[in-house]
Amino acid sequence: MPDSKGPTKMKTAATLVIAASLLGGMLGLAPSPANPGVVFEIDVTDHEQSPPRIATTWAYVQGTNLKMTIAPRDSDAQDEAIFRGDRREMIVVDNDNQSYVVIDEAAIQALAAQLAAVKEQTQGLMAGMGGMQIPKAVLDQMPEEQRKELLARMEEAQKQMAAASGDAPGTEATGRGIKNEYRRTGDRATMAGYPSAKVEVFRGGRKTRELWVTDWSNLEGGGEVRGAFQSMADFFEELVGSIGDAMGDLGGLPGGGDSPFSDFAELGGFPVVTRDFGDDGSLEDEATLKSAKRQTIDPDAFEPPSGYKRQEMFRPDGGGGA
Repeated sequence: MPDSKGPTKMKTAATLVIAASLLGGMLGLAPSPANPGVVFEIDVTDHEQSPPRIATTWAYVQGTNLKMTIAPRDSDAQDEAIFRGDRREMIVVDNDNQSYVVIDEAAIQALAAQLAAVKEQTQGLMAGMGGMQIPKAVLDQMPEEQRKELLARMEEAQKQMAAASGDAPGTEATGRGIKNEYRRTGDRATMAGYPSAKVEVFRGGRKTRELWVTDWSNLEGGGEVRGAFQSMADFFEELVGSIGDAMGDLGGLPGGGDSPFSDFAELGGFPVVTRDFGDDGSLEDEATLKSAKRQTIDPDAFEPPSGYKRQEMFRPDGGGGA
């Protein structure tokens, strides 16, 4: 059966994305004494909590492999996300349940197959609500309140279909939903101790994110880790592409069509401060780089802990478990 903690894990994953947006150069570096790795310390402030809660995230980068840890919002345990660039896979570790899932090419294909089936079912439902004309004689026989409610639902269904396909007014159609728009404001300031330039991110005309970006050369080990994060961004772009191809006109990832790591390809630098905003413009999360240091990293850090049980997230039959 699917994991009942899905919404919690999605929230944790979203927080990991915020922290990851601070990290992003050489591809194909192999661990060696001359290249011990780089460790980043990041403070993530959850402004939706009262008072705001601050969690410390650690990111370990060596070659094309990286690992991120962060304290979940509803637990003191730290979840982990491990990207193995050498194997082209993401490992998500659940320390509460002592388990992990692996997202690789096979899992992506299984997910795409499941979403294609969902698309077929959803299209039939949407057609019934938004694409089919109900005869006037049938509407005339319905009670007035019931008729109004049905017509309102049909209209809402049509709006959702248009928004999902990127055809809603004020959006840019991508075939996978709404695309991020990056605006360089020209503002410059010292942020987190680094000379930085401000970049604002808009989606569908709404400001969703603000980043202060410094040049890679200003960070210790910045040039060495850039390739690892670009490799991860490419991996997630492939994942988003598979979802978009499977869902077609119904859109890709919820909330838009860009990979959550698409910032890496757009910024041309390292964001030392990232702020995410809600639909009402309020500040939801803020991530600030505290330090970046070269450090020798144990190769086992990029593997799930010994004794943890592997869970299958995207089985073709829709099930879970080992």
